[in-house]
Amino acid sequence: MPSNNIHHHLYKRNHTWWFRKRFVFQSSAIEFRVSLKTTNLSRARLLALHLQPLCLRLVTSLGGHSLGKKSMDKTVQEQISARLRAQVAEWTAEETERWFSRSNRTEGDLNQILENIDMHMSDLKERIACDDKPHLHQAEANTILDKLPHVRASLSEDDIKEIAREVASAKVESLQETRDIILGRKSRMFSLQATAPHPASPVEQQESLTLSQLFEQYTNENKAKKLAGRTYKKYDWYRALVISFFGDIQIHTITGAMGRQLYENLTKLPLNLQKEDLLSASLLEIIEKSTAQPIGLVTANGHHGKIAQFFDWVVDRKHIQTSPFPSKGLPLPKKNHKDDRQAITDAEAKLVFNQPLFTSHQGFKTTLVQHPHHFFLPLICLTTGMRTGEVAQLYIDDIEDVKGVSCIRVDRRHDDQWLKTPNAKRYIPLHEELIRLGFLRFVSDLTEKFGKNSRLFPNIPLIQDSYSAKPSEWFIANFRNSLDQPKHVTLHGFRHMFRDKLTNVTDSDERICRLMGHQTSNYGSSLPPEQQAMKELVNSIDFHSIVSDVKPYTSLSMFHKLNGRA
Repeated sequence: MPSNNIHHHLYKRNHTWWFRKRFVFQSSAIEFRVSLKTTNLSRARLLALHLQPLCLRLVTSLGGHSLGKKSMDKTVQEQISARLRAQVAEWTAEETERWFSRSNRTEGDLNQILENIDMHMSDLKERIACDDKPHLHQAEANTILDKLPHVRASLSEDDIKEIAREVASAKVESLQETRDIILGRKSRMFSLQATAPHPASPVEQQESLTLSQLFEQYTNENKAKKLAGRTYKKYDWYRALVISFFGDIQIHTITGAMGRQLYENLTKLPLNLQKEDLLSASLLEIIEKSTAQPIGLVTANGHHGKIAQFFDWVVDRKHIQTSPFPSKGLPLPKKNHKDDRQAITDAEAKLVFNQPLFTSHQGFKTTLVQHPHHFFLPLICLTTGMRTGEVAQLYIDDIEDVKGVSCIRVDRRHDDQWLKTPNAKRYIPLHEELIRLGFLRFVSDLTEKFGKNSRLFPNIPLIQDSYSAKPSEWFIANFRNSLDQPKHVTLHGFRHMFRDKLTNVTDSDERICRLMGHQTSNYGSSLPPEQQAMKELVNSIDFHSIVSDVKPYTSLSMFHKLNGRA
């Protein structure tokens, strides 16, 4: 907002200064041309200052100005208002810095800058009232829209006109602030802060970080946790979602009303919404134009939790005082949540392990069992209660002898291994049925052939930083869909089955949590060296009736392929 752009509306004629000003009102041009009857430039400027508002009042008295139709969404209006408030502060700081950084300021300099400010304010007020410079609309509006690019697509010509008018008003406000500060008066800005019922925090009075800057910090902090790569992709998706809605604005400009509107729109998100879609348009525009089915309440609540977690982190890092995003999740209908995680029954499991793959080592596509994990992975899930991904990422050296007890070690000792939570790190004693079916002989044969540093199931491919996708898909196709079994018959369903059986043989929550990889007390090691009691607990679960017809492992030759993508 440099002051040297001020127009003076003055010209000389026969050594005398004249005032000329042209107004456009209701498609008609009105021009005032008056002799100021002076040859002195300073006096001519002073007279022009008095004439401009007088001419303006004459023009506006001809009729009211139409503000046009307001079509902007309330959230967009709030974002623009927030950006304008920040812009006023920027302009004021820039102009006052320019004045106070000057050395040897004189009274003449002061009069000159005040005169320039007054002329500029008069010109802007005239533009606001009469809209006599329509060619400036887009340029004026771009002052704000360049910093809120996501809202452009939803704006009409009337919206652009209104934003241009608001920008001009903001410039007037900034000029008045600058004038008051230069003259040592108490500015309106500080008066508003003094009378506000809830004074702004020091952070809010200064420039705050933008959403993209905060998300970058948030992601970098979480990298220290060494999470799976797919988790960071989720962070990128939520970053795109939040910025698509609010714009990449400063965090302190997000109001509670804006946060509440995002909360209310979560259930309207279309299915399979991609990051690229969010980066190319505003979220409200995507929702309005989408013909896809909206996401379910459970998924929307998951999104709510991730967004709330980010804003809680922002508050914790003292960037803002309170979160603008509602903390309570979306209301869900009451239901029995045990039904969400229904366990596989003994009869359903028996049907799985009575198939030719287990009873006669015959593959679905080959005479032999196609891959080792086709045979052993379901058996491990059944007898250990491990997560599918935990089994699929095992290395040969994760099968350990712990003081005479054969155990599976769930840990993160290799670059392609992950733990769902820190509590997932644990030892699980091998069930006697798994040993009877030849699992330890299989491990021994693999060790002799490939060494201890090889993966237990190298055929399983890594898909989006997870080894669980392909085995789960294969199991569902061959043991649920083809056998017409219920939806809960999955590899993960064995985990729920194991836990239910475990609760029938022990009252110790501590031991159940240790075996399942859930949160326990803070006492003791996550990998306790004494496993005899846990071995007895695991073996107290009876799996014999389920796997009695399974033919034990014979040798590596029973598999069609030991490596190569499944």
